[in-house]
Amino acid sequence: MSGQIERTRRPTGTPIDVSELKRRSWPGFTAEYVRIPARAEFAFRLPPSTSHVSLLDLYRTDGETVSPEARRSTLKDLRNKLTFSPGDCDIAGWCKIEKPATIMSIGFSPPDEGISSVDLTQLPPHIEFEDQMLRWSMLRLHTILTDPAHDIAGYAETVVELLSFDLIRIASGAERRSPDGAGLSTSQIKLVIDYMESHLDEKTTIAELAKLVDLTRFHFIRSFKQAVGVPPHQFMIHRRVERAKEMLTGRKHSIADVAAQTGFNSSIQLSRAFRRVLGVTPSEFRRTAG
Repeated sequence: MSGQIERTRRPTGTPIDVSELKRRSWPGFTAEYVRIPARAEFAFRLPPSTSHVSLLDLYRTDGETVSPEARRSTLKDLRNKLTFSPGDCDIAGWCKIEKPATIMSIGFSPPDEGISSVDLTQLPPHIEFEDQMLRWSMLRLHTILTDPAHDIAGYAETVVELLSFDLIRIASGAERRSPDGAGLSTSQIKLVIDYMESHLDEKTTIAELAKLVDLTRFHFIRSFKQAVGVPPHQFMIHRRVERAKEMLTGRKHSIADVAAQTGFNSSIQLSRAFRRVLGVTPSEFRRTAG
């Protein structure tokens, strides 16, 4: 899958040397384990195209982690630390290490392409934190990845589903500790929805919508859901499906054309969204609409 974590040698920008690399994909996610040898200096970036969670086991003598929506960190002891980056959130930084380091990470497919019932893109970023239950889930997946004897059918998918709920639990705790914010005003709601409607054929990001009303991505998601009743990503999917229904009824466009003009990457992605929202495929809807 696309969206793998980028690691490059500083200052040359060339790929870093690794002493061990294991990677495998399952439906909806990809797991990767990397061991970096001692005395290395490297930059890293979690690309915003994909949600990621990583378990770190390293001690950096120098470096930092930076995110536009999370605190800047210069923490050195990153042993047993976790970092979560939702889609549309760009987390990057660099590390200088004297001892070997390992990183176990999971990259999730976009919600319309994955099999998980959980939409992680709606959660806030969280860098370099500790959580025992989430760590155990990551270690279980590491065992499945590195030892084929533990790769029982459906086991990895079950662990990742539990891991997703761990991330929701962690985010819910953070939200309860933060002060309640007011929802969006009527004019702000209109501004955001009008923008969505005029850009249904484009890949509009949550960060882009949040910028319209001068909120962070996390606070925008919470405020939009408070005002409208559903998260912004889900609202956009429903509006795209409604637009697709109108186009399919007219019978002037192929299903591939409808997908392209309603912001879906492919007819397969459109079909998944259709089935999720309406319970039927675009072809089935077109037959009944005719």
